[in-house]
Amino acid sequence: MTPQASSKTEHQKALLAEDDSLIRELVAHYLEKLGYEVSQAANGAVALEILETDPDASFDLIVTDLLMPKASGETVIKHAKACGACQRFLIMSGNPIGPQEQAQRLEANSRYIEKPFTFGDFESKLHSLVDDPVAQRA
Repeated sequence: MTPQASSKTEHQKALLAEDDSLIRELVAHYLEKLGYEVSQAANGAVALEILETDPDASFDLIVTDLLMPKASGETVIKHAKACGACQRFLIMSGNPIGPQEQAQRLEANSRYIEKPFTFGDFESKLHSLVDDPVAQRA
């Protein structure tokens, strides 16, 4: 599947939190090809810093590794929701979790993808997330 920017993602902002630099660079490049402006964080603490630095920071999507040094992906998601910075999340993990645990972690407007994944799988998860309606932000 060839990545193509769609009108739904063009000029949207994404925050990518991933501690593996190779995966972070590849996913950032791919998101950019899909039309996202990407802010990168090398760990959860950096992602939190990005969210806290600008109180008006708003992202259309946060893509985060689940397990990272200094702050987990779950912590990043909880903070982003609490401050209203984002409502859509794509969670990546190299540590498989069971369907029941996955269902407990995933809330509305979230998707989970297990590493390693193909970019076709990534794009499919992303499109299913972007096509979901999100409750209007307050």
